Amino acid sequence: MNLKNHISKILFFTITLLLSVVSTNVYAQNYNNSMTNIFGENLLTEQQQHAQDSLRQNQGLAPSERKVYRNRYKDSIQVYKIISFKGDTTTVDTSLNITKLYKMNPTRKDEYGYMPFPNIAEGYTPLVMTVKPSILPEYGFASRNMYWYNVEDIDYYNVRTPWSEAMYHSNVFSNMTGQVLDFKFTANAGSQFNFSFGFRGKRTFGLYNYSETHQGQFLATFNYRTKSYRYRVRGHFTFQYLTATENGGLTEEGDSLFRTGDKEFTYRKTLPVRLSGSDATVSNRLGGSRFYLDQSYDLFASAITQPKAFRVSILNEIKYQHKSFKYSDPAFYSTSGTATKSLEYYGSAVYEDAVPLDSSRYNTFDVAGGAGINFPLVNIYAQGMIRYQSTNYGFDTVSYASSQTLPNMKENGGTVSLSLLGRWRPIKYFGADGSLDFGLSGKYSGARILNLSAYVQLNKDYRLEGSYMNASYYPTVSSMYYRSSYVDFNWYNDFKRIEANELAFTLHSPKILNARVSFTDVSNYVYYDSLRVARQYDDKVNVLSVTLSRDTRIRWFGWDNTVTYQNVSSGSSVMPLPEINLRSTLYAYFPMFKKALTLMPAITLKYYSEFTAPMYNPLMSDYNLQPTSVARKIGGYPYLDFSISGKIRSTRLFLKLENFTPWVAPSNRTYYSSAWYPFLDPTVRFGVVWDWFN
Repeated sequence: MNLKNHISKILFFTITLLLSVVSTNVYAQNYNNSMTNIFGENLLTEQQQHAQDSLRQNQGLAPSERKVYRNRYKDSIQVYKIISFKGDTTTVDTSLNITKLYKMNPTRKDEYGYMPFPNIAEGYTPLVMTVKPSILPEYGFASRNMYWYNVEDIDYYNVRTPWSEAMYHSNVFSNMTGQVLDFKFTANAGSQFNFSFGFRGKRTFGLYNYSETHQGQFLATFNYRTKSYRYRVRGHFTFQYLTATENGGLTEEGDSLFRTGDKEFTYRKTLPVRLSGSDATVSNRLGGSRFYLDQSYDLFASAITQPKAFRVSILNEIKYQHKSFKYSDPAFYSTSGTATKSLEYYGSAVYEDAVPLDSSRYNTFDVAGGAGINFPLVNIYAQGMIRYQSTNYGFDTVSYASSQTLPNMKENGGTVSLSLLGRWRPIKYFGADGSLDFGLSGKYSGARILNLSAYVQLNKDYRLEGSYMNASYYPTVSSMYYRSSYVDFNWYNDFKRIEANELAFTLHSPKILNARVSFTDVSNYVYYDSLRVARQYDDKVNVLSVTLSRDTRIRWFGWDNTVTYQNVSSGSSVMPLPEINLRSTLYAYFPMFKKALTLMPAITLKYYSEFTAPMYNPLMSDYNLQPTSVARKIGGYPYLDFSISGKIRSTRLFLKLENFTPWVAPSNRTYYSSAWYPFLDPTVRFGVVWDWFN
C-alpha cells in the first residue's frame, strides 16, 4: 500500500475523531464515572465534599459534627493508595471501564503498539518505535520484555486495612489450554509501615505443536516512614522466570496449508513446524532476581508536613540484579530428527565438543548517594547523586573450541556516573523538568542520557507538553559479546555507542482529542541481520510518529479510538515498522438491578498496515531481519474482538471472543503475529478480577 493511501486513511480517521468531538459537544451528557466504596456507594468529588462541608458549617453545626462527614472516606477505597516508582499516588479503582478491558491480559498492561504471539506469555512483536536508553547496557533477549518486572514497574502501597486482588485469565472452548493467575496482597503493621507480596504464574499449551510456556514471578515490597515523615525507606525483592518450548513457526508447507484453509488442518497440531519434535524439544529460559532499596532523610524539615519549607534531603539507593538466559537444543548433543531440523533452521554447524546448553548470566550492582535541595521561594527542587555501577557478564557453559575463537571477555568492570535532576514550578500553570545521567569514568564512561520537558496548563481541560531527549548509550551486552555451541553464533563486537535524539509535543484535551507528534533519529543502531548475527547500521534511522486518541461518550455509549502514523524516512531496511496502527472500540454501559450489576459489551477493531516484520529468533529470544529470498509480510488484516464485561460490587468479569474475523471473512487467512507464526484462530477467553477489603 503506497504512502498516498495511508495518508488518506490518516485524514479519514482524523476527520472521524473530529466529527465525534462535534457530536459530543452537541448531544453528550456529562458521564459520571464516580468512585464507589466497597459497598458500591458513590463517593463525592473533593469539590462536592467541600461544598457540603461549607453548607453544614453555615447551618451552625459544630466542628465535631462536621468531622464525621469529612472522615466518610475512612472505609472507602480512597484510603487504599497505590504509589508508583516516581511517587505518583492513585487510589484503588474497582470501576468498570474501557481501560480495564485493554489491560485484561497476562501483562496487565495496555497492548497497543504490540502484536501478541498466539500462545499466552510467548512474546510480542513491536509495532511502534520506542527508545529506552540506560547508562549500563541492557542484557538483551528482549522478546518477552513486556512480561518482565523492571524497577519502574513496581508499585508500593499505603492502605488502612488489608487489601487483596486476584486476576484469573484462561481460554475456554479451545484446543489451546492456558491459565494465568495474578495475586497480590498488601497490609500495614501500623500507620507507618506497609508491606505487600504477590505472585503471577502462567502455564499454557499453544494451538500448534511444541509451543508451551511457563512463567513465575514473585514480588515482595515494603515502605516505612517515621512519624515526622523525615525518614522514608522503600524496597522490593523479585524472583522471575520465563520458560518456553520453541517450535520456530510453521514450515513453508505448513504455512501454505494454513493459508489455504483446508478443513483437514483446522486442528493446528497437524501442521508441521520448524523446530522441536517428538524425540526432543528446543527450549529457552530467561530468569533472575533483584533486590532494591531507596531511602531519604530530611535534615531540617519534613517534605510532607512542610512542603513549602526550605529543606535538604540525604538520598541513598542500592540495587543488585541477577539475570540469566539458557538455550537448550538437541543439535548440541544428538543426531536425532529434531537435531537435524535445528541445524537446517539455523544454517550453522555445531562444535565437536559442544555442551548441551548455551548459558549466560549478567549481574549488576548499583549504589548511589547524594542530596536533594528544595528552594521554596523560587519553587525549584534540585537533586544530585554520585553512582557506582559494576557489571559481570559471563557464560556458565561454553565449548572449548568456541572459547579459542574469541578474545578474553572484557564485559566486566565498574562505572562511576553522575545523576542530576531538577524541577521548576514558577507559576501554577507552568512547569519544567530536566535530568542528566552521565558516565564519568570506568567501563561505560561517556554514556549520557539528557531529558528536558516542560508543560503549560492552558486551562483545566487543555495541557500542552514538550520534551527533548538526547542519549548516547551502549548496545545490549548479548549483541556485543556472545558464545554458543553453534559455530556461527559466536562474536565479539566493538560497537560504537548508539546516539539517539527525540523531540516530542503532546496535547492533552479530553474534550477534543489527545495528540502526540514525535521525531526520532538514531545513529549506530544495532540490529540482527537476516543471518541472525548482530550488526551496526552505518547510517541514521529517522522516524516521524503521530498518535491521535479520543474516547467519546454519549449517554450510555462510548467510542474509543487510537491511531498512530509512522514514517521511517531513513533506515526502514533495518527498522521495519507499519505505517498505520489502529484500535477502535465501540462499547456501552448498562447499569441493572438498581446499579447492583453493570454490563459493558464492546466490539474492537485492531489493524496495522502491511510490513516486512522482523522474525523471531529462539536462540537469542529476540528478532532478526527476514532473508529477502523468503521474506513474508504481515499486517493489512482487520482483527475483530467482541467482549462482554460485568461488575458486581468490587468484582469484574470479562468474556471475550478474540479474532472472530475468520468467521466473517473465511477466505482471508493472513493473520500473523510474526513471520511464520499465525495469530489465534477465533478463541474465547474468560477473565475475572476480584478485590477483597478487610
